[in-house]
Amino acid sequence: MFKFIKIHTCGNDFIVIFKNKKKKFLKKILYNKTNLSCDQLLIIKNINFKNNSLKIKIYNNNLLEAKNCGNGIRCLAWYYLIKNNKNKIINFNLNNNFIYSFKNKNIYTLYKIPKIKKIYIRLKKHFFKIFFVDLINLHLIFLIKNINSILLNYISKTIIFYFNDKYNIEFLQIIKLNNIYIRIFERNVGETYSCGSGIISSISCIFKYFFLNNFKINSIGGFCFIKFIKKFVIIYGKVEFCFIGYI
Repeated sequence: MFKFIKIHTCGNDFIVIFKNKKKKFLKKILYNKTNLSCDQLLIIKNINFKNNSLKIKIYNNNLLEAKNCGNGIRCLAWYYLIKNNKNKIINFNLNNNFIYSFKNKNIYTLYKIPKIKKIYIRLKKHFFKIFFVDLINLHLIFLIKNINSILLNYISKTIIFYFNDKYNIEFLQIIKLNNIYIRIFERNVGETYSCGSGIISSISCIFKYFFLNNFKINSIGGFCFIKFIKKFVIIYGKVEFCFIGYI
């Protein structure tokens, strides 16, 4: 018998496991009669309380490893920083990439502002000017006028086919200057309710054009907030604890 917890934010739900289990065991959790489901499994491999550091692995619910998960990391940060009131900062080691979270009025998760590349792609007769971002995982970002356009499914499926599903794909519509709507097609998953790394990457592409540092981002699963301070981008928002369980 082992302990796990379930947490969710913005429509993404996560199962957190406190031991490094083999994939055969993880399959039993997701595919047998445990009645558990999630978007990602967060595996805590090691905890260093002296350095306030957690070494983690992340898997999608099809058990393919995810390189990053902004919403999952901020859920973990919420759990550890709220549970242990003595700590005000925690860092996550994700495949030797370090991500920091800290507690103030909210729980904030902090990344360095990623480098942005503008590229052109051609889909049949149409050319698109888009953004490319590497935030541990890879993102292609489109700025569009109609977030409900039927073309979004066509564009995402075409990119997935020609690029072997290597990228997360984000579509942004600007509602107001600092109010953005986003739809996200996640690598190896398809359209998803939200994606923290996708939101961070997308807003990092456009914030300089608005001379603003604070944004509200709406997705299918809910909303969160982005803030820019010097060389860093911060994501924060509501996190909800579901339950503790044992298997």
